[in-house]
Amino acid sequence: MADDPMIVHEVETCYQAYAEAFNHEDMATVVRYISAPYAMVINANAPMFAATPEAVRKQFDGALASMKARGWVRSDFKVVHTWLLSKDHALLMSDIIRYKADKSVLETGRYIYSIRRADPSWQITGVTNVDPAFTGPGDYPRTF
Repeated sequence: MADDPMIVHEVETCYQAYAEAFNHEDMATVVRYISAPYAMVINANAPMFAATPEAVRKQFDGALASMKARGWVRSDFKVVHTWLLSKDHALLMSDIIRYKADKSVLETGRYIYSIRRADPSWQITGVTNVDPAFTGPGDYPRTF
């Protein structure tokens, strides 16, 4: 079970659908892939929690608005590795490059998502980042 390729595929498909919806600025679809409650721990900042679907939507609308204000137009998402914790829970590590309209890089980051089975699909329960000075679990090299 630890290496079940079907479960890994389901988890990665959920993440890729979330990423595609985000790139299309389709927040209604994005939040279908996010659980409530949802937790975000980025850098040394205090954890942020969105307890309800409405709070999740508000958090993601705010994140999109902030990125667009800094010039964001799209992101490239690269799944680095997926670890199954059970048949219903996984961690997924992704490298993300965010771009501006002139194709210059706005920012890069490595993030780890907690993803759980929420029949009939999967949902992201939380995210944290990996500091640029660290590679994260498994010591996988960055893809950017």
